[in-house]
Amino acid sequence: MATFVLVHGAWHGGWCYRDTARALRAAGHDVFTPTHTGVGERAHQAGENITLETHIRDVCGCIEAEELSNVILCGHSYGGMVITGVADRLAERIQSLVYLDAFVPEHGQSLNSLLPLALVPEVSAAFLGAFRGSALEAHCGRTAPIPAEAFNIKPENRAWVERRCVPQALATFEMPVLLTGAGAAVKERLYILADGWDPSPFRYFAAKVAGQPGWRVHKMPCSHDVMVDMPAELAQELMKLA
Repeated sequence: MATFVLVHGAWHGGWCYRDTARALRAAGHDVFTPTHTGVGERAHQAGENITLETHIRDVCGCIEAEELSNVILCGHSYGGMVITGVADRLAERIQSLVYLDAFVPEHGQSLNSLLPLALVPEVSAAFLGAFRGSALEAHCGRTAPIPAEAFNIKPENRAWVERRCVPQALATFEMPVLLTGAGAAVKERLYILADGWDPSPFRYFAAKVAGQPGWRVHKMPCSHDVMVDMPAELAQELMKLA
């Protein structure tokens, strides 16, 4: 039996791991799918004052409150920012890190500062403009979700994803992650690249970590939302770490 903590990406909630969690639990594993403050079933807590730090504390709180150890910690997309911060604080509780089509930041980097590194200038500018523009337009400091079609999510799953995704605080994308370096103690790291959509900023991160000590890169032929479009296959890949 292994312990998995599955961390969702921007605008989503723990709900997106429903089918992957079901498959892992059916195999006898413990699974936790915490939802960040302000989204998912916690959308009533939304506010422009929510930051990346808030979400790091959300996941640390889950691990600490449940008294978890030997955790396989998986973060999707923006969730890569979150699990990097969690690993820096709770490295002794974490067995493996999984970056699921996710950002891999270094100290002092924010999600928005990483986009220009990972995308050609015009695409990066479009993403950043959409984030900031939707927050200003709504006068709420929150960014609207990117449409499911842009991530090439399967047509039959798009309505569910768009129905469940909600705006997220712009500050979560603009706050840099602050690291001490303690997370380096986690030696086993897997990068799962969703190889079925573009323009993807995540090819940059997969190429960057490929061949580095402790890292393994695996490609899956699907949309950005791997856990939605290939939940059983994702569970199988995660169980290889158990």
